[in-house]
Amino acid sequence: GQNVRLKNVVIDRGVRIPDGLVVGEDPKEDAKRFRRTDKGICLITKPMIRQLSA
Repeated sequence: GQNVRLKNVVIDRGVRIPDGLVVGEDPKEDAKRFRRTDKGICLITKPMIRQLSA
């Protein structure tokens, strides 16, 4: 996607990142939308991305 900012993420194979997605800058927001470790690494999967647009 365009205008994306990703920091400390693991992205599952085949995931298309939507335009404007920001991950890794707001721990509370990241924890609501993605699986986040105590060290701040976020996992991004297809179902998680689909949930964003639901």
